[in-house]
Amino acid sequence: MKPLNSNRDLYDYLLLLASLLEQQGLHALSEAVMFASAQAAGLSTEFLGESRIALRRVRDEGADALGGDDRNDLLDVLRQLDEALDSR
Repeated sequence: MKPLNSNRDLYDYLLLLASLLEQQGLHALSEAVMFASAQAAGLSTEFLGESRIALRRVRDEGADALGGDDRNDLLDVLRQLDEALDSR
């Protein structure tokens, strides 16, 4: 996964992931990711925090349903979010 350079990059990734989860029949996880993406219009820290919560849930509950590359992207995005939020 390329580095996330903006909230827009994260937003685009969340939409892609939500679609992948929906295709796998993981509706609740897809909805959680979509909820996080909807926070993009608000405060940056809230958007990042909600995104991290949703992505951790996907990691814990649905990562096995993702292919290897998609799972690696998920983990990479989570790492980037952790670094961004933990440095604040």
